[in-house]
Amino acid sequence: MTDNREGFLSDADFRHAIASLPLVSVDLLIVNGGKLLLGQRRDEPARGTWFVPGGRIRRGERIAKALQRVWCAEIVGEMPVMQPQLVGAYEHFYDCAFDGSAVATHYVVLAYRFEVEEVVELLTTSHRDQWWAPIDRCPSESGGHAVHPNAQAYCSALSRVA
Repeated sequence: MTDNREGFLSDADFRHAIASLPLVSVDLLIVNGGKLLLGQRRDEPARGTWFVPGGRIRRGERIAKALQRVWCAEIVGEMPVMQPQLVGAYEHFYDCAFDGSAVATHYVVLAYRFEVEEVVELLTTSHRDQWWAPIDRCPSESGGHAVHPNAQAYCSALSRVA
């Protein structure tokens, strides 16, 4: 297997890893005034659904660094200096891989809550649109697009913590 300095495998090696192992990732649960920031995903898995920003943890990368890297890659502005709260560990299963191929993907996800005082925005590289969904009554769809069941599970978890 080939692994470059930035923690990336070649596409072929990555597809093999996806077919063989669960991936470990972080999801950013960004909360403001009882609402959760969701973005309409551009990429697989879960393309077109409303979901939270997140990304895989790279080999050798500490969780705090992964949170900061994912924030910078998906959110306009700097990550708050406050300590995010671990909401829990989740398992996400998808019928396809990042490239749309029929390789089923299994993620072990560490979900972290960020309580922000100012509204932040998603970068458009990973999401077509954004929406602040009410945590206490997260609907199953908005604007003709489904709220992914995993995002709905986050709303349920957040409403129990709030």
